[in-house]
Amino acid sequence: MKRAIHPIKADMMRLHRIFPAKFGLALMLAFGLLFGIFLKNGTTLLAFGYGVCGEDIGFLWNAIDPSAPDESLARSAFAGTSLFVPLIVCLVLLQEHGYKEGHRISSARGLNRFYGALAHAFSSALIIGAAYSALCLLLFAIAIIRGGHNYSHNILTVFLPAMIVNAVLVISVALETVTIYRITGSAVLSGAVVIVGFVMSLTLYGAFLQAPIPSLRWIFLLPGPYLGVGCALGYSDMGQLTLLGYGVAASCLSVLIYALVSFRAGGVFNGSSD
Repeated sequence: MKRAIHPIKADMMRLHRIFPAKFGLALMLAFGLLFGIFLKNGTTLLAFGYGVCGEDIGFLWNAIDPSAPDESLARSAFAGTSLFVPLIVCLVLLQEHGYKEGHRISSARGLNRFYGALAHAFSSALIIGAAYSALCLLLFAIAIIRGGHNYSHNILTVFLPAMIVNAVLVISVALETVTIYRITGSAVLSGAVVIVGFVMSLTLYGAFLQAPIPSLRWIFLLPGPYLGVGCALGYSDMGQLTLLGYGVAASCLSVLIYALVSFRAGGVFNGSSD
């Protein structure tokens, strides 16, 4: 086990020093800062369901519910997640494209193709998770400052578990993207599939809440409903463990498929530059 982990860890450390990872983190923080500064208080980005915070999907910016102020502030930190999904998809595709040269170096150093694929996938997961968490922390701080509130233990106990769950879900979106990219070899196709699938499943989940239709149950195979519930803190529909379970399961399955496809393809990253 140690012989397998060491080369993966070494390759991940080298991959994290390449330009796309640093650029992506800076880009997401810049978008988060602009989002937090220019968005007006009380702005509703997306809402459907029963019209009750915690029982519907609502991306609200700094809209304080007097009965649950802590949840309202935490929800504000995740308000932009649905808007940032395309950015996350583009970032992870940029990283994957940049790993082509990194793979050649790894192969020259004798790293097993399967372990090299795992290193690439885990590297993408870690940088996306770190970037998204930093983004949420920034938006959380801005929401508290603009709302005139103070940090408290209660706020953190609501925010931190939700941030971890949502970060895992975002990582699952990123890993699904690179897996589809690894299979199709097309950045445009894989990005479009993930973004359209996310928007469609999230929108249809609103319809499913109004009238549960068996033919719509396929949407639960996609991350849209889970990330929507997680960002809205709508745990009356799905609990945190359910959300976390989907994120972990989808991530593990994506990594396995990614590694197997990479191994069978000879470990060469042939994704097109479209």
